[in-house]
Amino acid sequence: MLTTIIDSYKLFFKQFKTIFILSLPLLVLSVANLYFQPASKIIYCSYAIMLLMPLVNAATDISIYRKLFQYNIINPLSNINAFVIYLLAQILIGIIGTLPIYLFQYLFLLCGMSAFWSLACAVLLNIPSGFYVMARLNIILPLIIQNKVPSWKEFVKYTAQPYSQWLFVAVLVYFPYVLLHYLSAPCPYTHILVTTYSMFVFICFNVTYVNNHRLGFANYKPVKDLVQEAEVIISAPESVKPEKEVAKAPKKAQPKKTPVKKVPVKKTATKKTPKPKLKPATV
Repeated sequence: MLTTIIDSYKLFFKQFKTIFILSLPLLVLSVANLYFQPASKIIYCSYAIMLLMPLVNAATDISIYRKLFQYNIINPLSNINAFVIYLLAQILIGIIGTLPIYLFQYLFLLCGMSAFWSLACAVLLNIPSGFYVMARLNIILPLIIQNKVPSWKEFVKYTAQPYSQWLFVAVLVYFPYVLLHYLSAPCPYTHILVTTYSMFVFICFNVTYVNNHRLGFANYKPVKDLVQEAEVIISAPESVKPEKEVAKAPKKAQPKKTPVKKVPVKKTATKKTPKPKLKPATV
């Protein structure tokens, strides 16, 4: 798993230019959301941006997934069903992963802790529970992009790595985002830039994991393999015949039929009976 994490960061820096271009609409919308937050601004714009934010976020993720999986079409709305399922799954996983933070923080506040230390302790306690669950459940997102939603048994089998390995993912992939979110630069616009692009490391990890681990359910191949097979088929000349041809079984020789001689039927001549001659009548 450590190799997969390292490859994820390599993929992130290698494809950073592509990720930056595809995520520009989300970045602009995030800056606009920050600009319209004060009450003196147009409050309706802030409400509209808040409604658009999850949709644009999901569309940006799908576009990046498609690009990293080497899809020819990166339009996130080319498959509406996948878009809706992805959006709902992303919201649900986010709630499951971050809900323990608010629960722990509430308990620490009841014990008399300050707001800062209660939040810090809640985040640390959430690493082995919430972030572990989030890291594992997020693997389902690239499978949705590839139109392969596994059953629960298939998903558990596919992500059946030891707990310690997923804990590495929670610490090295997800926890840095939390640190940058709460301890980033005081400038709010810098904070948006840093936190927005740190989230795309999650996508790079999911892509790397799917490409490095074949799925355990039937009739499935990673998109990387499908693209390679398609390139081989396209590059192959039409005149080249496939190596393996099914040999046609020779037809069995059928025994020749001996002609049956027909016995000629003798026709019996029928004698014509002569007509009686009429004598002349005498007076």
